[in-house]
Amino acid sequence: MDFVLSNLKTIILAAFAVVVLVLVIKNYQKIKGFLLEVKLELSKVSWSTRKELLASTVLVITVTGIMAIFIGIVDLGLSRFLSVVFK
Repeated sequence: MDFVLSNLKTIILAAFAVVVLVLVIKNYQKIKGFLLEVKLELSKVSWSTRKELLASTVLVITVTGIMAIFIGIVDLGLSRFLSVVFK
């Protein structure tokens, strides 16, 4: 019994692996068809160029920084205003 308790994690992991293996073998054709369809759909995607990706990334980081500063200023102003009102 000590063997089972000390290796319970390994036993559960092995049982899970067996179940996954059985499901993969049983549904091999469906999985293969799904992956072929995924590959086909991904070939239709219009991927951004490196330049577009970098520009978008810079834009997102800039807008996020501006919004953080704005929200920080509004929060500071409101907290000071409320501390004056409730004194």
